[in-house]
Amino acid sequence: MNSSTALPFPASGRDHAPSQADEEPPQGDLVTVTRVFNSLEAEMLRGCLQAEGIPASLGDAQTIQTDTLLTLALGGIRVMVPTPFADAARRTVEAFERGELAIAELPDDALPADTEASGKTPATGLRVPAWAWVVLAIVVVAVIVF
Repeated sequence: MNSSTALPFPASGRDHAPSQADEEPPQGDLVTVTRVFNSLEAEMLRGCLQAEGIPASLGDAQTIQTDTLLTLALGGIRVMVPTPFADAARRTVEAFERGELAIAELPDDALPADTEASGKTPATGLRVPAWAWVVLAIVVVAVIVF
């Protein structure tokens, strides 16, 4: 049996035209804006940059997620943007680090508008009366014994 006929692809190498996925990305067009040591922070930064209309990518993110001991050796996760967007990206990263992009949370005493109008109080959790706990304990003991 001929070994080249058994293979689902040409044994002699690439005989097809290179597709867009096979091509190398252009070198020198991405600039590292910042480096972070936390995968979550890197993803949040990328999301903030993309929300501002700045295309961003993360370098070494998968490597660091696979082996976190390499974080310091690699210098963290690189947040990279194309060169024309570098200045805007740096301003966005600075705003992120200052906390200007944080989402404000409601204070504990604030109620939603529909609750104030109706006079209802919001549910604070499941409240079970003491007699229900006693009944539950008796049922559990009965199941275990019988």
